[in-house]
Amino acid sequence: MSNTFRRPEGRPLVYGHRGARGVLPENTQEGFSYLRAIGVAGVEIDVQNTADGVPVVIHDPLIPMQLARDEAGNWLDAPGPKIIEMSAEELRRYDVGRLRPDHAYGTRYPDQRARDGARVPLLSEFLEWAVKDPALYINIEIKSFAHRDDLGDPPRILAKTVLDALAHQRIQQPCVISSFDWRVLGAVRAFAPEVARGYLSYEQPGEECTIFDGSPWMDGLRLSDHSGSLPRLIAAQGAQCWCPYFRDLTPERLAQAHDLGLAVNVWTVNEVADMIAMTEMGVDGVITDYPERMLQLLGPEPA
Repeated sequence: MSNTFRRPEGRPLVYGHRGARGVLPENTQEGFSYLRAIGVAGVEIDVQNTADGVPVVIHDPLIPMQLARDEAGNWLDAPGPKIIEMSAEELRRYDVGRLRPDHAYGTRYPDQRARDGARVPLLSEFLEWAVKDPALYINIEIKSFAHRDDLGDPPRILAKTVLDALAHQRIQQPCVISSFDWRVLGAVRAFAPEVARGYLSYEQPGEECTIFDGSPWMDGLRLSDHSGSLPRLIAAQGAQCWCPYFRDLTPERLAQAHDLGLAVNVWTVNEVADMIAMTEMGVDGVITDYPERMLQLLGPEPA
């Protein structure tokens, strides 16, 4: 069976990460519209549920102090409250249109342009925008926190909520649901096996590593049952995409993933040297905060 997410070697699909985080406020309609204006073919967003069960486009499990200002225009003193403890209406009172200048996160994206008044989008609003572009590739990352179940809805509820939204909007474009919490992907497979799944992974040393036997992120799956091969483990789940941190990928692992029928979309690739390296390696997708930079590197599509 063909894989819609595979690409010709040397011509990866460009996905704007959280819209275009390096250029405009992340996960906002302003960022999404920018992607369409510059001709980016793919978009990656983050989704989680509010207290009233509404899927919204936001990354952090708590209101982020580095992004959000209250109704009076004041920056928050600390992160919070939890997204899962707020209604969608309450969440959308926050202005997320600029980075806090005295926060370390803000200094990471010095070229990001402010768009005061930007609000957290509903997933339904994003999909209403996305459906207007039949050629758009959509990557919906469901934010679920395997190490902290108090931070969000159960994985099955998250999966069902997003699938219902896709069905309601009758999305026909290539769309992959990804997650670091593979319990979510197991639920997607159970509810809608026809929907593409992307298995996110991070294998760098430290507490953020998600891939190891006994990991709460892996839904009980074990590398040792697949000869220690992550591509084999993911392919055995009937997945379409493996989404590794780009520094975890090697040419050998990429070749194995391709031999198994997987597309490989790497994240988050922002430096030109790394963009070149991933393109030359032959990945299928590059998720980046600077999509225009990646488009310029690739040049025009061949006739």
